[in-house]
Amino acid sequence: SYGRVVVIAGSKDMSGACYLSGEAAYRMGCGLVHIVTAQKNAEVIRIKLPEAIVTGWSENVTAEQETDITAAIHKAAAVVIGPGLGQEAGAERLLDLVLQEAKKLPELPVVIDADGLNLLSDNKDLLDRLADRKFIFTPHMKEMSRLTGIPVEDLREDRIQILKKFADGYQVTCVLKDSRTLIADKANEICLNLTGNSAMAKAGSGDVLAGVIAGFMVQEKDTKKAARLGTYVHGLAGDLAKFEKGVYSVMARDLIEYISKALMKLEDE
Repeated sequence: SYGRVVVIAGSKDMSGACYLSGEAAYRMGCGLVHIVTAQKNAEVIRIKLPEAIVTGWSENVTAEQETDITAAIHKAAAVVIGPGLGQEAGAERLLDLVLQEAKKLPELPVVIDADGLNLLSDNKDLLDRLADRKFIFTPHMKEMSRLTGIPVEDLREDRIQILKKFADGYQVTCVLKDSRTLIADKANEICLNLTGNSAMAKAGSGDVLAGVIAGFMVQEKDTKKAARLGTYVHGLAGDLAKFEKGVYSVMARDLIEYISKALMKLEDE
């Protein structure tokens, strides 16, 4: 009853991304995390995060693996796809599978991050499948540039209007990560997140954010609330970590450690 998250992430030798997303979801209070990752990562994740269910996939995703992954998606309260996933044929097939199953499950919320977004930018026809579904995109500026075809310099000049147009056009909620993150949804509402700091500009920080947002989605938050709350708590965890560890020494794993402190701070307030 505490919700099940399926994290589809991590190409071979990229076990860190799926671990960070998966543990972040657990720290947010999810009842169960099911990690779908490259077969070579499976044993590492079973040791690093023994609380998770782990399903491995091979480079081309076999029919048996596809059946197992589809069954996992149908049991999920939320799905995360993309962190460290790579852009090979197997990764593309997994993204296609998630979009295909999400069409059958219109109430299933999905976070698309990192390589999931890069695959979409290379296959723009897939974007047309997203309307009227519960999708959250979490691009940084370079990924947003690939999705829109607009250079980063131009995005910086007019990112609010570009973001609103993108979110409304594709009917998604979009978290545009930057020094000050913007969140837009298909209702054309936009907000600016004021938590977070430069200490969080480290590899893996975005993987943690995807897991945090998924943690809110399984608590029956809609995509707009999950995106806003998740971004806020992720940034607050970074602020607390910076206060204790300093601006240079914060790592993505520290953000996971400080999720609990951020949540307790909010409870106290």
